[in-house]
Amino acid sequence: MTAFRFIHCSDLHIDSPFKGLASQVPSLTERLRESTFRSFHNIVKLAVEEQVDAVLIAGDIFDGADRSLQAQLKFRRGLLELSQKGIPSFIVHGNHDPSNSWSHTLDWPESTTIFPGNKVERVPVIREGKTLAWIYGISYPQKEVNENLALKFKKDQNEGFSVGLLHANVGQHSGHENYAPCSLQDLISRNFDYWALGHVHEFKVLRENNPCIVYSGNTQARHLKETGPKGCCLVTLNSGAPANIRFMPTDVVSYRSAKVDVSGASSINEVLRAIQLQVEELAKESLIREGLVARLVLTGRTLVHKELQNPGATIALAEEVHTFFEGHSPWVLVDLSTQTAGTYDINSLKEGKDFVADLLNLCEDDQDKQLQNKIQEAMKPVFESWAGRKYLENDEDIESISLKARNLALDQLVNRENS
Repeated sequence: MTAFRFIHCSDLHIDSPFKGLASQVPSLTERLRESTFRSFHNIVKLAVEEQVDAVLIAGDIFDGADRSLQAQLKFRRGLLELSQKGIPSFIVHGNHDPSNSWSHTLDWPESTTIFPGNKVERVPVIREGKTLAWIYGISYPQKEVNENLALKFKKDQNEGFSVGLLHANVGQHSGHENYAPCSLQDLISRNFDYWALGHVHEFKVLRENNPCIVYSGNTQARHLKETGPKGCCLVTLNSGAPANIRFMPTDVVSYRSAKVDVSGASSINEVLRAIQLQVEELAKESLIREGLVARLVLTGRTLVHKELQNPGATIALAEEVHTFFEGHSPWVLVDLSTQTAGTYDINSLKEGKDFVADLLNLCEDDQDKQLQNKIQEAMKPVFESWAGRKYLENDEDIESISLKARNLALDQLVNRENS
């Protein structure tokens, strides 16, 4: 039985600046910036250990067109190590690193293939004189590619497996620019064995066989919206059996989200201890390698709610947590926010005949999302001129805003003696 083993990865985003996070704890700036390259180093290490036949990289190697020469040299270093071990690498450019932004004077290892942006090309993977597979690929010549590149692929050989390398949005996947848009059926119709996709920052198997259609996801998370393990796919295609696709974590910095219930806290010290315990719990997870970035939301009705609403309260708590975990392994960076409420009796307030009761009932009886839609409509002018709008476009974010608005209103409306 013939087999072809390879690593499929994408969206390395080497040299990502991590601007928002790095400013919180300047001492961690370099560790964050190095994390994207170190995750690629983990891929190289895995390829050598597993003695794979090839490494496929489906675009967005760098974070932007202004990527540094240093980033390109670091990437080349990894490719050279693969080449020295007899492992060929195959690369396509994506929207973050179109081919017109790469250095044209930098020599790449002989066993590295970078596909052009004007047409689909195919390159064989040969082992001991036998063709194991043909890798087909096409790059982005510029950032915005709106045509369906999948339809340019055409299988024209019988020997070996056929693998398509493509940076694209399949089925108009939300949350990502609709570049090189195509449908699942477009890919199936090409009669390939495997589609190694890039662009979507989440591991997704769109189709398990005949053909396999897979997003490997990004190799290292870069912000708090990208929680959970990140890595690559270790793939084995078999001529007489189903494909084997294994997700392999490669990230060095892990991003996690959690809620911290402080409803029993009667002092800031108790709130701080609850935060520390939650961070310790997250840090124990086996998949966390070197660093932990945690988004924590304080919840619950608490006697210290008013103190937590003071300007700078969450920043001060986060700084104290960073000091507490200084020198800890893994190192810790916390993003802290609060959704706590006062200790007033919500059920009693809802039974009233006043504005407070109307407010509570409006917020809690919103099954048809009328309130949510009104909030979105009211915030449209802000979204139109604010670069951060893409981080506030899902239902969970709007519900969080609605809850905060309700609690702030209650703080002002309810008699202070009951709060």
